[in-house]
Amino acid sequence: MQAIIDAYEERSQKINKIEQLKERRKPIEAFEQLRYYAENGYDSIPDEDKDFLLKSFGIFDRPATPKQFMIRVRIPGGQLNVEQATVLGEVAKAYGNDYIDITTRMQVELRYLNIEDIPTVLEKLLDVGISTFQTGVDNFRNILTDPLDGVALDSVGMAFPTLQKMQELFLNKWEWISALPRKFNTAISNSFANRCNALTQDCGFVLAKKEGRFGYNLYLGGKVGQVAKDADIFLANEDEVLQAYEALITLFKSYGFKDNRNKNRLHFLIEKVGMAEVKKGIEEFANRTFESSGDLMMTMESFEAKDGRVALNDGTFA
Repeated sequence: MQAIIDAYEERSQKINKIEQLKERRKPIEAFEQLRYYAENGYDSIPDEDKDFLLKSFGIFDRPATPKQFMIRVRIPGGQLNVEQATVLGEVAKAYGNDYIDITTRMQVELRYLNIEDIPTVLEKLLDVGISTFQTGVDNFRNILTDPLDGVALDSVGMAFPTLQKMQELFLNKWEWISALPRKFNTAISNSFANRCNALTQDCGFVLAKKEGRFGYNLYLGGKVGQVAKDADIFLANEDEVLQAYEALITLFKSYGFKDNRNKNRLHFLIEKVGMAEVKKGIEEFANRTFESSGDLMMTMESFEAKDGRVALNDGTFA
C-alpha cells in the first residue's frame, strides 16, 4: 500500500477545479434545490449545478436543445420488467417529445425535458423502481452483463443477481455520489462469448475456471483505447466477488488521483504503481488474500454463427 499512498500524495499537490467544487458544494445540495428550480424556471439554476452537480443524478443540461434537459436512466444489466418499460414509454410520450435513446451501457435516455417536469418524471420512475442516480460524471456507471445472461447456451449460470448486490454497495448512497475522482465502469459476465465488452471496463469480472471450479478472473484498468489487464485474482463465488469489488472501489475512492481529470481513471493509478501493488491494496482493504487467476474462459472470439444467431439453452436462438 505504501507505493499507492506515495503516488496519491505526489498527485495531490494540486486538485482540479471539479474537485474544488465538490469540496465547496456537495451534489446533494443541488438535488435538494430541484423543486425550487422547477418552480422558478431554468434561469434560476446556477451554472455549477447545470454543468456538473445535477449530472450526478443523471440530469444533463443540453445546449443543443436550449433550456431543456436529458435524463439518463440506470437500467442494471439492461433488464427491465414490463411495468418499468411501460412507464418509461409513458414518461417519454408525456414529457419528452415521445423520444427515447438506448445507450451503449444498456441505459435509457429521455430528452427534451423541461425543468418544470423533472421532479414529476423522477417520481414516476422511482415509483416503479428506476433510478437515475450516478449515471453521469464521477460515479459508478451502470453495471454491464451479457444481454443474454443465463439464457445463452454458453452462459454458466446467471451474473445478474451478483450484479444487483454489487450495485447495492454504492447506488443512492450519499457518501458515494460523485465521491470518485473520475467515472468507473464495471462489467460482470458468466458467458464464454464477450457480448458486453467486459475487457474495456475499469473493472471486469470475466468467466474463468480453476481446479474444476467456474468463477471470475478480475481485470482492471480498461478504458477507451486500452484493454484491461489481468489483476491475478480468481474469485470463486459471489461472496468473494463482493469482497473484492468493495475493496477495489474503496481503494479508488480513497487513493484515486484528483489533479488532472484527463489522467484520473483507475488505469493511471495502475500505470503509476503497477498491478501487483493494486492487488496488494485490494487485499489489504478486503483483509484477506485472494487466489491467483485461473484459466480465462471468456474469449474475444465470437461464439455466434455467421448469420448472427446465438444459441439459447432452451434449443431456440436469439
